[in-house]
Amino acid sequence: MGEQGPRRHLTVHLGGDAARAIDELRAVWDPVMRGVAPAHVTVVYPEETVDAELLLERAAHAADGTAAFDIRLGAFGCEDEGCGGVFVMVEDLAGGLETLRDRLLLPPQRFSGYPFHATVAHPRTSPSPSACWTQLRGRGMDLSFTVRELLWTITDASTHTVLERFALTGRPEATRVALAGAMVMDHGRVLLGLRQPDRASFPSVWDLPGGHVEPRESPRQALRRELREELGIEATLAEPWRRLVDDDLQIELSLWLIRRWRGELSNRAPHEHQRLRWLTANDLGSLPLAHPIYLPLLRDALAT
Repeated sequence: MGEQGPRRHLTVHLGGDAARAIDELRAVWDPVMRGVAPAHVTVVYPEETVDAELLLERAAHAADGTAAFDIRLGAFGCEDEGCGGVFVMVEDLAGGLETLRDRLLLPPQRFSGYPFHATVAHPRTSPSPSACWTQLRGRGMDLSFTVRELLWTITDASTHTVLERFALTGRPEATRVALAGAMVMDHGRVLLGLRQPDRASFPSVWDLPGGHVEPRESPRQALRRELREELGIEATLAEPWRRLVDDDLQIELSLWLIRRWRGELSNRAPHEHQRLRWLTANDLGSLPLAHPIYLPLLRDALAT
């Protein structure tokens, strides 16, 4: 829109009461945008897309394995007191949007981490976004919407076209166990934990911090929780790093590189790990690891 050239996004188009409520506001504060693009939530921005063909391949696979999920429109927000735009924040009720985005934006794509939102007044098309913010400050919505498909779209100053649709056709019951793990890095070393010998699965091997993704959690949310419980830290999770799928073990493991955290790192879950150890690349070859792919992944992480 505005003077920009065509822009391609992966989006969720809103419908029902959610779309009507946003369009009523846009009719007042941004009729240009209302006339071009339907009310939507962007999942992947053009600036994040390095390889569009790979992105669409991932979108197809992710949609096949993802069931429909609910989101909710919440509080109004803005950038630069409205001058940078006004939007309604999207509450990701079961972590569905975040899970999709982290799968789609694995390398080589770029990850911005921009909060999910639906725009009410865009800074390039609204005649007065600051006045819009003055009107909406402190207010919000409480409207839910069920996400059933991802859309690959192209938008320019006057048109918005859906290029491809990806229906969320996954079954609610997952066939694989979802896990989230961390490569916690510090000065050329990575942190591993030695699992207790009485563990029901993978006893007496060295494993990554992390664990199971609980219902209504995204892997990103699960890893933050697990790192608090296991290590006592509040970790900074930036872009997703790797996703490991093992159909023999029926697991899918989402991995992050963790280089920054708050808190004093210690073994807060001794019932899971006998001890923690910082390891260099030279230390890894002689250790029994929880999965054979860990060795090349750990070496790759240490070389990054």
